[in-house]
Amino acid sequence: MGQFNPADDIQTHDTAHRARQAQYELVSKGALRAVPLNIVNALLLTAIIHPYVPPVLFWPWLAVLCIGPVMRFSAMLRARKADRPPNDTEMYLYIALSALVGVAWGATPLILSNAAPALVAQIVGLVIAGMAAGAVLTSAGERRVILSYAGPALGLWAVSLIHIDPVIGGFGAMMLLGFLSGITMLAKTYAETLKESVAATVALERANKKTLEQAAALARLAEHNDQAARKAEETARASAVMLANMGHELRSPLNGVLGMAQLLDKTALTDEQSLMVSRLQESGGTLESLINTVLEVSRIDAGRMELVVEDLTPSDLADRLRREHTPHALAKKLDLQIELTGDAERTLRADGGRLLHMCRILTGNALRFTESGGVTIRLHLDETSNASSSLRIEVHDTGSGVPESSRDQLFNAMGRDTIDENIKQSGTGLGLHLVRKLAEMMHGDVGYAPVEGETGSVFWFEVKLRHSAKADRFADGEQMSVSSRRLRILVGESEPALRSVLLGYLKSFNCVVTCSSNSAELVDALGASAYDAVVLGHELSDVEPEDAAADVRALPSTAAMTPVLRLVEGLDTPLRVNAMETLIRSPVSAEVLMEGLKQALANDPIANAQLYRIA
Repeated sequence: MGQFNPADDIQTHDTAHRARQAQYELVSKGALRAVPLNIVNALLLTAIIHPYVPPVLFWPWLAVLCIGPVMRFSAMLRARKADRPPNDTEMYLYIALSALVGVAWGATPLILSNAAPALVAQIVGLVIAGMAAGAVLTSAGERRVILSYAGPALGLWAVSLIHIDPVIGGFGAMMLLGFLSGITMLAKTYAETLKESVAATVALERANKKTLEQAAALARLAEHNDQAARKAEETARASAVMLANMGHELRSPLNGVLGMAQLLDKTALTDEQSLMVSRLQESGGTLESLINTVLEVSRIDAGRMELVVEDLTPSDLADRLRREHTPHALAKKLDLQIELTGDAERTLRADGGRLLHMCRILTGNALRFTESGGVTIRLHLDETSNASSSLRIEVHDTGSGVPESSRDQLFNAMGRDTIDENIKQSGTGLGLHLVRKLAEMMHGDVGYAPVEGETGSVFWFEVKLRHSAKADRFADGEQMSVSSRRLRILVGESEPALRSVLLGYLKSFNCVVTCSSNSAELVDALGASAYDAVVLGHELSDVEPEDAAADVRALPSTAAMTPVLRLVEGLDTPLRVNAMETLIRSPVSAEVLMEGLKQALANDPIANAQLYRIA
């Protein structure tokens, strides 16, 4: 047995009520057009039949055909003036008056005298049929009106035909009955179609309402997620700040331990004591390296990392790597090769110390996990523009490689539980995690690939570096601060659903979002605060989005330089970068919007570095 659903019952009742109102409104509109036609036809027919109708019948007949339509008109006029469908009382009055007028039309052949010519009878029949058809056209949404009007008219006409000739008139009466049945079925079909149309409209309205409710719920969820992400971010940053501040407290006692171990090593010791001190120094060095790595990662997460920029060439970096790692390779009897491709003497602006540290981590891992064969370090410089180049450093080894199940989490220190047990026991994985963090700060990437057809691994990172030139050279030791901040985005869109979508996307990109529904609010917001970018949707309440973009460019301040992204329907490519704005094809996806922001912020590396998915 089916379960009763109150919502479905309410929808059914609402659909029936609105369908009835639509039927009444159609009858009302039709009546205001049909009633004058009734009076005109009655007057024209009067001029034809008055010589053949007794006065005692003629004047009452004419009064009914003139006064009845006027009363029908009045019954509908009040509803039309109030701009509403007729109520049940007005509709019942209209039906009753329609029946009265229908009786008057149907009685017309009966009041004609026997002296009336056949042509007059034919004209009368033609007018009755036309008025019945008119009733169908003007009242098709309500069968009761058609039956009350056409039923008496056609019925009395049939009676008059049978009265003239029972046999032939009987056939005519049957034809009139068929005509009445046909127009009734036509009215029924029209009424059902009207009900289906109303039902579809009601369903569409409910779906639209549900969509708006879901959009509002998504906006609330995005806001909740944003608050949760912000809180988690603040908590993580606070923890990272605390850990970064612990650097001095951690290093001071460790330096004391290592210093005492070195002093102890210089005293007269037995062989066993010397071995113990050596192990103490080795363990202390490992602990110091681990603490340094943890603190570096913490400083990055806390937004307190600074890149110390200096002039550097790939050949200089290769020489440093050769001097540092050749002794370790010789100690393990491994072959160490360093290869350079591209312009090895191109002077770059980079943090040489941290680039060397990244190479040190990858090369140290390669030497640790390689028992035979060798390690090859390849440095390749690819000039991407007149002002910058991409430096790719690959470390190839002939070790045992990395199991496939562990490759996805190699550079993620938080995913150590999914890494192969042998690898996990060989280190914390913080070194590779630090390489990824530093590469991201330098607008680069990291990766791993197995050696095809052989054992071994290839770890690599790629960073984007500026060229050094006299016109663009800063003093060595220049500090470029990369602070952890959230991008500020101004959205211009008046349509709630699309505004919610853009709001959800941008908040998931680590952005703080402000929304404006018109150009005036947009310009005021830009005048009151600085924003990293402006995103324009499809609609603003006062101007077109392209005009709003022009208003931004016309601002008499540096706000006019704010990057503008605009959604465009029917764009031939997902993304198009113009001189003054970035165009994005609509409907927009999160990936394309993210790429558009990256393109728009290409000249702001610090802002671009903070653009990432947080949800």
